[in-house]
Amino acid sequence: MHLLVNETITLRRSAHEVFGYVSNMEKFGEWFPGVISITSPDSLAHGQPGKTYRETVFVPLKGQRQITLEVREARAPHFFATEGRWLPLLPRMEISLDATAPHTCTLTWRMFSRSRHPGVRFLLVPLARVMMKRRAARGLAALKLRLEDGLQRDEERLGRSAEI
Repeated sequence: MHLLVNETITLRRSAHEVFGYVSNMEKFGEWFPGVISITSPDSLAHGQPGKTYRETVFVPLKGQRQITLEVREARAPHFFATEGRWLPLLPRMEISLDATAPHTCTLTWRMFSRSRHPGVRFLLVPLARVMMKRRAARGLAALKLRLEDGLQRDEERLGRSAEI
């Protein structure tokens, strides 16, 4: 496999809460740029190995493309991985979570290419690396905002109800 991007952020949420959110791939488009839509054609639970999704993404110079994703590994609340059936890149996404305090964790997001084709390795991987690094930085910032803003709203609601 060829590493495309490896980014880490700290979130003021428990690893269990973050895992519950990120392992529901139908929410992926809420925080990751370039994802137009994502749905699941099966009834397996989110975060369960074997669950499949149909993701519509924007690919520069190509437009919209549909990718079939499958959950390959899920070890709550520490690790989640999907693999896409999209030639020629054959992407693999991994999310690792490490609890650093009772309500704080670090999230490491990695994207790989599983392709063994030399042309992909030398031509496409460097381009994909640049594009995915930008998307990962924006996506993780959006994830942090979404999860921590939700936490702030929860705390404000609790504060207001405690005052009443």
